[in-house]
Formats: sequence, structure tokens, C-alpha cells
Amino acid sequence: MSQGECDLDRMLRLQTDLLKVEGTLHIEPLESVKGLNTDALQAFLVGNEVLAQYIDAEDLGKLCEDVIKAPLEPHEMVVARGDAAINGDSVTYTLTPKIAEQVEIVKSRKNALKDGNIHPDDLPDPEPDPEPNASEMSTDESVSYYDQMAFVVVHKGDKIAMKSEKSDGFDGCDIFGKVIPAHEGKANEGVLDDSILVANDGTCTALVSGVLTAEPGHISVCDELEIKDDVDFQTGRIVFPGNVTIGGAVRDQFSVRATGDVMIRGLVEAATLQSDTNISLARGMAGKEAGTIRVDQNLEAGYLEAVIAHVGGDVSVKGEITNSNLTIKGELHAEHAAVRGGHIQASMGAKIGAIGSVQGVETEIEIGSLPEVEAKIRAADGFFERLESGIESQKSKMDTYLSAIAKPTASQIEEQMGMQFEIDEMVLRQNQLTKAKAGLLQIMAKNTHAKLDIHKAIYSKVVIFLPGFRAEFPTELMGESTIEVGQTGHPSITFRGKTVALSEHARVMSDDRILRVVQDAEALSQAA
Repeated sequence: MSQGECDLDRMLRLQTDLLKVEGTLHIEPLESVKGLNTDALQAFLVGNEVLAQYIDAEDLGKLCEDVIKAPLEPHEMVVARGDAAINGDSVTYTLTPKIAEQVEIVKSRKNALKDGNIHPDDLPDPEPDPEPNASEMSTDESVSYYDQMAFVVVHKGDKIAMKSEKSDGFDGCDIFGKVIPAHEGKANEGVLDDSILVANDGTCTALVSGVLTAEPGHISVCDELEIKDDVDFQTGRIVFPGNVTIGGAVRDQFSVRATGDVMIRGLVEAATLQSDTNISLARGMAGKEAGTIRVDQNLEAGYLEAVIAHVGGDVSVKGEITNSNLTIKGELHAEHAAVRGGHIQASMGAKIGAIGSVQGVETEIEIGSLPEVEAKIRAADGFFERLESGIESQKSKMDTYLSAIAKPTASQIEEQMGMQFEIDEMVLRQNQLTKAKAGLLQIMAKNTHAKLDIHKAIYSKVVIFLPGFRAEFPTELMGESTIEVGQTGHPSITFRGKTVALSEHARVMSDDRILRVVQDAEALSQAA
């Protein structure tokens, strides 16, 4: 070092970041800048084992200029840069725009309720329950919070997310020449379960229909929905492609629609229930004459009050059935229950504890009817009669025509043949109707049973409809009894071990509300 030059080794200091990818040169205040230049600074860095290839000569020059302009101030600058490691990308799952939008709607709904920005009391009453095929989750802002469900439902085949593959990454090198290893991307296995299929292009598709769970580190679809509390404003109306279990109640004007079984442990109020399979109501339903049930298979309930129900299978009720209108394609099992008021139609018969009440509540029971099939049979009968009238009319017309002709011409013979063709066509239709009717009668015979078992009592003002008859009970009949229509087509009752005509205990009148299949046995045998 010549006279007047600064002692750079004493005034310079090299500092690096944690990974030593960048080197920062610090210069203390100098009394003299003699001997300060880029070569001297570079020599200092090389002397500190910094690789020359990572030293930025241009930055060294700028640093020298700054120091020369203000030597009495400290200075620092990044003057060496290594190669940072590029870590590998981990597997990611990105929700599709449609699914992400639905997830965001559910989150916004939940937050609005949690923050108190929206409260049920602040909104108008919900509109009437939508049709079963209404959208289960609409993104339209005009949709009410009553209709928006508090979860996202997806269907089999829906695209849920896109998967990105992992990469290995690239190693780096610090300013001293040491390798900086890159981290390999994580496979993130276990994010998806077997409810979602990943295609070769990364498309993630639902293998089942159900409720979507989309959380960090976990995406799945469950084909069963469990709601621990009530179905109300917090949940919205439920439309679900699978089984539904509800731990609480279903409140007024809300609905639960499912393709699978529905199990409700709490009380159902004036709500709408629908299932393609079975419904079970542990407590029961107080329908307030507005609650409805539609189930394709069986219904079980603790009790039913002021309910309208259409059931494709059997109905089992433990408690009372009060002022309800039930249409049952199977059998009613209510051996320990009382049926008071309302109207019950059971195609395959019924077993009931008591019908009516000591107060004389009007109660109607239909046994052995199948209204949809009966309507077709009646329509066939009406059409048959019109054909019969048409045949007679055409025959009379042809007889009159032939009696006026001594020797028919070719054209007259052709006209006669036309009349006969019309008669033959109507006769053919009659035969087709007879066969079709026989098939309907077979359906009636297979799917109806006109038998009613009463375990305790039939009270006054009870009306029982049987195929071809109406029976009114002016006074109560206490004790076990069985009412049925036998092969003779006439109703009988077995009471206290003795079987007699039902007319001995009730006013029995002919009534065509329920079709008497026995009357059409001849048509049935002809078709066979």
C-alpha cells in the first residue's frame, strides 16, 4: 500500500444472505479514496473466495462512484449473485371455475349468517316450495337464501378440479461455488379419495353424486348427507342425490328431496318431503294441512297429523294418524295407532288399532282400491260401449242398404265391403280393449287386497269403502274385527269369532267409488 492510500482490507466487509446466493459489500467511511477502484474491490471479493463469474463488475463500478462522491459516509451494494435453486412444484388441485364459484357462494352465505348481516326475521316469507327438478344450487343473486343450500352438491361425471403434476426442480449454486440443492415437489397423496377419478390429463371427475368437501388438503364427494341440526334458514331447502340423515327438525315451508333414503330424527312441521326410496320419521310430522310427503317405497313415522302423503309402498305408524289424507299403494300398518279424521286409501289393506273416536269424528277408509288403474278400466269400458253402439249402428245401416238392392252392382258391392270393413275394425278394437282390460284387471288382482283388520274399535261416523260398497257405522263396534270382500264379491265381518255379512253391523250400500274386480272375472278368463 503506497503512501496516502486507504487500507481497503480494513474498511471492506462482505455479508451474504442465508443461502449465500447474494453477496453485499459494505464500505466504512474513508478519509482517502486513493487506491479505490473496481479492480481493488474485485480482488477483495476473490480473496474472500467469491467466484469471479458471480461478481458484477458494473455494480462494483457504481459502488466506487458512490464512495468517491461521498467518502465520509458508509456505503453498501449487492455486488455478487449466485444461482438460486429452483424448487420443484408440488402436486396441486385447482377447483374448476364452476365449482369454485359454488364453494364461494356457500362460504359467503355462511359468513353473512355468522356475522349477522342476514337474519331470517329480516327477509320476507319464502316462496312456495320449488318443483323437484329445480336447481339445487343456483349462482343467481336473485335466489333466496331459503333456496340456497349450505353446501355444494355435485353429480356423477361432474368435473371437480384440475391436477398439476409435481416436478423435481433445479439445483442452484452460491457465490462461493457450493451447490444449493433444490427441493423436490411433493406428491400430496391423500388429497383425493376414491370418490374422484383423475384422468391422464389431470381432470378430476366425481365418481358418485353427493355433497362436495373442498378443503385445503382434502377434496371428496360423499353420497350421503348428514345434517346434525334442523333443516331451516341455516341449511336452506335440501335437494340431494343420495341418502339424507337429519338429526333435528324440518321447519315450516322447508323441504327435503332425495333420491335415496331420508331419515329425520326430529319433528317435521309443515314441510315437503320426497324420496325415490324410503322415508323414516322418528318423531313424526305435524303438517298443519300443508305438509306433504311423496315417497316411492315405504314410510315409517311416529305419528302423522294433518299430513298429505302419497306412498308407493307400505306405511307404518306407531302413534296416531289424525286428520290426514294418505294414499298408500301398499299396506297400512298401524296396529297400535288410532286413525281419527281425514281420509286413508290403502290398496293392499290395513291393520289399525282404532278408527274414529268416541266424539264421533268423521273418518273415511278406502280398502282395496287402485285409482289410476281403475280409471283406465272405466275408460276402457266407456270406449267399449261406444264401439258396441257404433257396430250396431253400422250393421243396421248395412242391412237397410242391402234390403234396398235387388241385384248389387260392382260399386254397390264395393260400398258394402267398406261398411263391413268398418264393422270388422270396431270388433278388432273391442277385442284389443278386452285384452287390455284383462291385463289391468290382473294388475288390480295382484296389487289390491280388500281386507281391514281392526284391533280395538270402530267408532260412529266411520265410513269404510270397499270394492263396490260403502259401509257406515252408526254406532261404535268395540273389539277385534276383520272386514273383507271375499270371492263372492260381498263384504263380510269377523267379529268375536263369528263371520257374518257386514250389513249386520253397519249400513252397507252399493257404491262405485272402488271398482268391483269380481264383476269382470269373465273378461279376465277370456283374455287368459
